[in-house]
Amino acid sequence: MTDYREEIISGESEELEFKRSTSLLKEATQTLCAFANHKGGVLYFGISDDGTVVGQMVSNDTLKNIANTIKLNTDPKLYPQVEKVEIEGKSCIRVCIEQSPLKPHVAYGRPYIRIGPTTQQLDQEQYRILLQQRTNGYGFDFQPCPGATLADIDETSVQRFMETANVVRDFNQNLYLPVDQVMEKLDLVKNGIVSNAAVLLFGKNPARFFLTHYEVKVASFPTDTGYDEMTNNHEYTGNLLDTFGKSMDFLLGSIRKSYGKGEQQGVEILEFPRLMLREALVNLIAHRDYRMDVKSTIEVRPSFILFYNPAQLFTPTITIDALKRHHPSRPGNKLIARVFYMMGLFENWGGGTLKIIESARESTGIDPEFAFENGMFSLKIYRKPAS
Repeated sequence: MTDYREEIISGESEELEFKRSTSLLKEATQTLCAFANHKGGVLYFGISDDGTVVGQMVSNDTLKNIANTIKLNTDPKLYPQVEKVEIEGKSCIRVCIEQSPLKPHVAYGRPYIRIGPTTQQLDQEQYRILLQQRTNGYGFDFQPCPGATLADIDETSVQRFMETANVVRDFNQNLYLPVDQVMEKLDLVKNGIVSNAAVLLFGKNPARFFLTHYEVKVASFPTDTGYDEMTNNHEYTGNLLDTFGKSMDFLLGSIRKSYGKGEQQGVEILEFPRLMLREALVNLIAHRDYRMDVKSTIEVRPSFILFYNPAQLFTPTITIDALKRHHPSRPGNKLIARVFYMMGLFENWGGGTLKIIESARESTGIDPEFAFENGMFSLKIYRKPAS
């Protein structure tokens, strides 16, 4: 049995708050909002400010009312863990909330932050910075997917992920672990609530929830301009793991191949390294803005390959120039990026664009072009003329 006394013995802190009773539920909601906007934290009902355990009448309706009040009076909505606990033989209520990727949250129309053991209103500059990060798309994959349940998750996709992650990243999980437990371990499901990332990555039919927000359209063209004539065009509408595999197959089937001579007799030589194409494709998927109803596209043309999708740059830290040197990693969709990392599909966050540049120089002697305009990001990789 958990000894909650150890958690409260040091008194209120940056991540711990006491409320004597649920009559202070409004103030408690403000504190939980502050926790979510900071480092996360735990709040107890049934404990006075000085740490004295006084107890609290607790029923199932009490727990439901707390959870609903917090949810209904916060924006974006907060979904804390609410449970009845026993401390010194008395019933108390423990409410736990994690640091939120969707911050800043507001409670009763105002944003709060935790400073030491106090809850204070967030100042305008802090609020602006946090809001800009969220507006840029950061955290969309953490958000609940309305209407989605675990029944919408494809078990075969989860199984394939487990098999790969166990080998590549020592995920070390039982292959027969129930889907709900796998999703919880990956932070894709919280308290039974299915996230956007869970459906995008492992969904049976993401189109039920996202229309065309996640699709990848690919095509080969006989010329460098125009869209009237195309060959080998497809629209991939499965979950992101399925789409990644099909898009990668398309790229490998569309680039030129040759065969070595001498000691390399019969060895297939690709126009571009597989790793380079993989990095470009993972960046397309992990960094796109899934709020926008615009398809990601890949165009294979005689002189170049173009990757084009809705995305955001995290300025001022990440700029087009910053992509050409080592830069901090700021994936717009951390949960999605982590799953691709665990499958070994990319290595060092923040170094993918450098690998693309290096491979392009080795393959063609021409640097790729990165561009960002009107919410759309593009990567153009130049090809050598066909011999």
